[in-house]
Amino acid sequence: MALKEYKNPNSNINLVFVPGGPGLSSISFNKLMPLQEKYSLYFFDPMGTTTELKETPNYTNLLNELKETISNIDNVILCGHSFGGIQAIHLASENLGNIKGLIVLGSPVSENAFSILGKNFEAGITDKHNAISDKLADEPTDDIYKEWFHVYRDFYFNPEKSDEFISIVTEDSLCVKSYSEAIVESSQKSEKLDTLKEINIPKLFITGSLDKVTPPESAKYEANKGGFKLKVVEGAAHFIQYECPEVTIKIIDNFLNLMKGER
Repeated sequence: MALKEYKNPNSNINLVFVPGGPGLSSISFNKLMPLQEKYSLYFFDPMGTTTELKETPNYTNLLNELKETISNIDNVILCGHSFGGIQAIHLASENLGNIKGLIVLGSPVSENAFSILGKNFEAGITDKHNAISDKLADEPTDDIYKEWFHVYRDFYFNPEKSDEFISIVTEDSLCVKSYSEAIVESSQKSEKLDTLKEINIPKLFITGSLDKVTPPESAKYEANKGGFKLKVVEGAAHFIQYECPEVTIKIIDNFLNLMKGER
């Protein structure tokens, strides 16, 4: 685990960014650095990405790592993308005293969301997609994981810019073992949304209008189930924070201003 800290001495709000994958580092959040002008920022890199893998990166171990990492940070606003958002929802549903707000970007949690994700995923499958999936299953290495993402780039990014945007994954420090070990259990956390809805903290769900993982109709269901406000970013696909950083920054800043009672 690694935690990059950018503290703002004039703010008591601590934004903790949690990446997806599973097995991605936090670099897709780098374009949100302008938020440091108003808030303290923490970029979380899970085990096996920018640091050595010292234990099996299954769902529970990854969750415990995140929980321990934020345990000594006050006034935490968890901001998780995709798988990172699932784990952020899980921790927030435990009603931890230091978690004061939750922001989720494109995270499927309910059975409904995973059903829609599955249908969208299957809709674009070609022989090339099947071949790289078989290759990853037979030889699960970090480099082949990157190759897999490259083949599937139009699923995760706006197809008009996917050739450019995919570099944020192919240049990342990936951990394919996290994907292998944690992906199945991450699809079994629907009840965490029900629990979360009863917890009185500000919650924001952001998705992209072109997101095939959590499209707007799916995100609306997740937001209602978990008690989130919903924002849809036009022209963004799954990596909202990387594809449309200026809009994402504005949405997050407005959300935090409302938390503080500002306009």
